[in-house]
Amino acid sequence: MKLKIGIDVFFDFICPWCLIGKRQLQAAIQQLKLSHPEVEVEVKWLGVQLLPSIPVEGVPFK
Repeated sequence: MKLKIGIDVFFDFICPWCLIGKRQLQAAIQQLKLSHPEVEVEVKWLGVQLLPSIPVEGVPFK
């Protein structure tokens, strides 16, 4: 019998920390597949803006 795990990930596509977290999650899922092949992981990616008030043209670096 397959066991299922569902993971909802809230992800900002321009956030470098989100990219690091994505890679770590993918590595963890691979490790889980090796140690527990009967477990199926379903990841649901949900895009969000961490700073929705930033204008499209951006803001000065300073």
